[in-house]
Amino acid sequence: MSMMNLNKLIKPSTVAIVGASESAGFGGDTTKNYLKFSENLDKLYLINPKRETIFGHKAYKSLLEVEGDIDLVIICTPQSTIIPLLREASEKNCGGAVVFASGYSEVGEEGRIKQQELIEEADRLGIAVMGPNCAGFANYINGIFAFAFLVEERERKGNIGFISQSGQIILSGLDSPNMGFSYCISSGNSCNVKVEDYLDFLVDDEDTKVVAAYMEGVTKPAQLIETLKKAANKKKPIIILKTGKSDKSQQLAASHTGSLSGSDKVLRAVFKHYGVIEADDLEELCGAAAAFSWIDKLPEGGKTVFMNVSGGEAGVTADLADEFGIELAEYKQETKEYLMSLLPEYGSVNNPFDMTAGIGYNTPVLCEAIRTISKDENVDAICLAYTITPEIWDDTIAHMVEAVKITREEGNIKPVFWMPFIEHTRHLESANTLKDAGVPLLPTGKYACEIMKKIFDFSVFEFEDLGAAIPENVHNNTFALSEYESLCYLRDKGVNVPAMEVALTPEEAVVKAESLSYPLSVKVNSRDIMHKSDVGGVKLNIKNEEGLNKAFEDIIDSCSSKVPGAKIEGVLLKPMLEPGVEMIIGVNNDKDFGPTIMIGMGGVFVELFKDVQLSPAPLTKSKAMSMIQKLKAYPLLNGYRGSKVCNTDALAELLVKISEVAANGKDTIKEMDINPVFVTEKGVSIADGLLIVYED
Repeated sequence: MSMMNLNKLIKPSTVAIVGASESAGFGGDTTKNYLKFSENLDKLYLINPKRETIFGHKAYKSLLEVEGDIDLVIICTPQSTIIPLLREASEKNCGGAVVFASGYSEVGEEGRIKQQELIEEADRLGIAVMGPNCAGFANYINGIFAFAFLVEERERKGNIGFISQSGQIILSGLDSPNMGFSYCISSGNSCNVKVEDYLDFLVDDEDTKVVAAYMEGVTKPAQLIETLKKAANKKKPIIILKTGKSDKSQQLAASHTGSLSGSDKVLRAVFKHYGVIEADDLEELCGAAAAFSWIDKLPEGGKTVFMNVSGGEAGVTADLADEFGIELAEYKQETKEYLMSLLPEYGSVNNPFDMTAGIGYNTPVLCEAIRTISKDENVDAICLAYTITPEIWDDTIAHMVEAVKITREEGNIKPVFWMPFIEHTRHLESANTLKDAGVPLLPTGKYACEIMKKIFDFSVFEFEDLGAAIPENVHNNTFALSEYESLCYLRDKGVNVPAMEVALTPEEAVVKAESLSYPLSVKVNSRDIMHKSDVGGVKLNIKNEEGLNKAFEDIIDSCSSKVPGAKIEGVLLKPMLEPGVEMIIGVNNDKDFGPTIMIGMGGVFVELFKDVQLSPAPLTKSKAMSMIQKLKAYPLLNGYRGSKVCNTDALAELLVKISEVAANGKDTIKEMDINPVFVTEKGVSIADGLLIVYED
């Protein structure tokens, strides 16, 4: 769908409401909303063949009775009327339609057929359709309120672009007092305009500072990647609440809007790669969006000073900072000395900083404290931690808010946040003062720290673009290579693989063992046996010719017996490797997003601990090192409890090389499992490997 057509949908000049009425329901509620909140009422046409007037405005019998073109039709009538009305609208050069009707892909096969018919007809007519099964949208920039649910009358204009496949979630956002919007879009089933199209529109939109989205599935992965890349290069924050972590959530997504949740872990790795901020629930989505909306400048790092008015709350704050990984700034000595001079005798300077009443109840002194902390080069951000109540009974709130206002208006103050401890309706004047000062009023404790940490991470995020490796062809059938074939493939692509030989007979094994040197590992060589140890297909530490002959015989006998149909091509001989920390490197080639690289603790522990990091291929060296360092098992590589420090640089280089092999093999490799990789102080060595490849 072209941008011109999307503009006609979201930024129309002329609008018609079909099925407009004065009664409760889609027709009446949409009309009430539009008349109450929209600005272009002279370009609004109400269509109802049974009425002469609606709320005092002229009613037209049909779209064709209207003179001139109609950019957008809002259709409030049942499913059976939709396609005929779209055909009628096309005669008025219509470019956009909002369809509230349900009964499409969300209800089963019959509904999917009806939705496909709607898509085909809308495409033929050149009409961008929002919905079906949606709640409409609100464009606060141009004053277009095409939304079906009644809402409280108040100012909502701002700079958040909000998209949701669920209309009720849009309604929840509209009810949030801290959120101000450029656009709110309920996409519903996403007919011929998908969530990805709306995301792209908002990333391009100059009136939108931050994009917030509730997503149930992805239908245009290549476009999504291009949009996320564009946002990363513009440093425009995108916050996404994506369902589908649980099997039940995936089932609900399919039944709700007909979406497919896709490969959830792969999608989340893509989000992380492009700097998308993931929200864990709706409270965090709205809170993070409001914080990015309010803040006037991102911090340069995450070193934070928390300012409290009591020792008890300072203790709570310290635990929260530790739980969510917020770095507590270390004051310079001159900062500490000056703050001490502001405190009463019983006070002390720590972080979190218990200001006591001596500072908290004194606006000029608090201003001095904020200025002093902000000047400290070891500080990136300040967070005032105090609960703002619905009404101000405690003068501390007034003093603190006033001090923030004064210092922020002076300029040259580092980013400031406000964290309450208890949930309340906030004193409106205080909230507005903080908003005007560019100070986010965060949700309570845990949510506040989670949001601050994500803002800090986003502020230092540096996007490294090596290009996405999206498969160009659709593949269905796959087959597994043997370990020998897999390692040969990697060796041919420039990966350092230990020496190895295949022997078809015991006699050949003895001869080839001489070139490898004992002790050896001996493994069955067969494409048909992937889990060799389970069927007696592996013998380790073979030290001489006698042991080798017995190992050959035992392996062939066991595997022939336990996997009777397998094609066995002798055994694979390899020297035993120097043991080290066992890691795994894996590749999963997603049909939509391409190969994703995995690094984690290897051997038998990979399934037990599930300690892995994922990222789309290819990787930069810095990205590879970051993945390694984020593992919970990283201390094992870094000299844990007196052990030798492993060569993580060599591991990162191997990870980069495997990612390049995977990216170049995006239409060849389906999966790769290199497990274990031994990491020592000298370097890395690959002990085993498995490739699953596509059939030609």
